[in-house]
Amino acid sequence: MSGERGVAVVNASIVHHERVATGECLFQRDGVIEYVGPHRRPPAGWDVVDVRGRLLLPGLVDVHVHGARGRTFNEPDTQAWTSVTAAHARAGSTSVLATLASDSLPATAAALDAGRRTDGDSRPVGAHLEGPYLNPEFAGAHREEALRTPDDGGWQTLLAEPEFVRMVTLAPELPGAAKAIRALTERNIVVSAGHSGASGEVLATARSHGLSHVAHLWSGQSALSKDGPWRITGLLESVLASDGLTAELIADGRHLPAELVRIAYRCLGPDRLCLVSDASAGTGLPPGTEFSMGAARGVVADGVALDHRGEAFCGSTSFLSDILRFTVLRAGVPLPHATRMAATTPARVAGIAERTGSLAPGLAADLVVLDDALRVLRVARHGRWLDEGGRGPADEGEETGDG
Repeated sequence: MSGERGVAVVNASIVHHERVATGECLFQRDGVIEYVGPHRRPPAGWDVVDVRGRLLLPGLVDVHVHGARGRTFNEPDTQAWTSVTAAHARAGSTSVLATLASDSLPATAAALDAGRRTDGDSRPVGAHLEGPYLNPEFAGAHREEALRTPDDGGWQTLLAEPEFVRMVTLAPELPGAAKAIRALTERNIVVSAGHSGASGEVLATARSHGLSHVAHLWSGQSALSKDGPWRITGLLESVLASDGLTAELIADGRHLPAELVRIAYRCLGPDRLCLVSDASAGTGLPPGTEFSMGAARGVVADGVALDHRGEAFCGSTSFLSDILRFTVLRAGVPLPHATRMAATTPARVAGIAERTGSLAPGLAADLVVLDDALRVLRVARHGRWLDEGGRGPADEGEETGDG
């Protein structure tokens, strides 16, 4: 794309918040959207990209993503951060919160330092610390020896740069959690409940301290139980019955079947649900490939990642665009609502909705072109096609030229 003279994307089926409109166009200049709507003749001299009726969505926003193609954000290596961010961008996630799994505090600090030193488009919009303040009984693939309790105060050492750490997932029932939640919230960091056995009462108290989000529903959290004849709700039911909380779904067909995706959608709706990939380092790698992710070790299995014992999931092997496709084609969520769940709502949760997450004038020209099977054809980040300079399968069936 040529930012100086502007670009018109024409003959698009644009996915709006409540509808898909055919025959529309989008104008962008200098990486910023100027117009979205019914067809207009592009200004003279502008580049024109004809997507031939394909779907045009905002760039996806993934607030829970660990790695891809053998690398993770837990590595103290700017090349690893660049590699993971680029892999997810090419798959449609133009904005990500680099998610770090539980590890020692020095190792986590070193990885965050690498992230802060990553430049330009290779730098994620922020970081998400999933651990180490998790309940060992609900830790899943997180290694128990890496877990801590927030009363140690060590979490304060991980917040060296304002606005880089944007989310922290912790178990609100742990000692010292209330103080940590209040302090993190005061720094505008989203606090998420995850890998937790919190009761509804504990969750309500945590919300009063500022907790506002919940990690991956049905994964690593307490659920309905019985004490004799009495039914006792867990964290899961408390979230589904709540008002105001936002929550994540790993809708990959492995962590969750379509039925559970539909239940969450009906309970919380598209403005409170964030589709997430929870992508591991095994994403994009063949079955049987082993990998590490913080202190955890995993292996690529049949469409998912398992821990080295085969007893728990160790993240997914899906990109967020894969999650979106399952949510629409298998769970039956309307595409405009699923797009809100994969872009608009997570952008709001991450505090970047004033920049991206929707197709609207003044926002970044982060774009995804999909075919009718919801497969990614092309991606633009800040107005630049990521396949620019080379021709590949994603370009087939599109025309470009001068207006």
